[in-house]
Amino acid sequence: MGMFDKIKGANQQAADAMANAAAMQQAAGAAAPAGGMAGMPGMGGQDMAKMAAYSQKVNKIGQVGVEAPGVIHSIRAVGTPDVSGATWHEFDVSIRPEGADPFQTTIEQSMLPFQMEGLSEGQAIVAKYDPDIPTEAIISSW
Repeated sequence: MGMFDKIKGANQQAADAMANAAAMQQAAGAAAPAGGMAGMPGMGGQDMAKMAAYSQKVNKIGQVGVEAPGVIHSIRAVGTPDVSGATWHEFDVSIRPEGADPFQTTIEQSMLPFQMEGLSEGQAIVAKYDPDIPTEAIISSW
């Protein structure tokens, strides 16, 4: 098994674990009284359902996403660092797909401090977006 196969397998195991955790959290929330466990943070204080949804989105975009140039218009930190040191950020961006009209979206992405170095408003980026739902995107390079 090659290195990329191992990484792919590890990514799939992580995605499966996150999906299972989200399903368990939803089941517990459905069985709990109002204000129960649904939406409660999991390990490291993170919302497990949000993490599972993010993982699924990133996996799909990684497999079928379309790259296009974009520009960052604003950056907002919207969380506190998790166990890894990454913090959720919102990026208001415009994306210009080849042969199509540009569009605006807000990208929510977990970023480590070193990844934030060099990112600024007005900066050109490469975004990767879901061809089925173009407003679902990630910043893939800068």
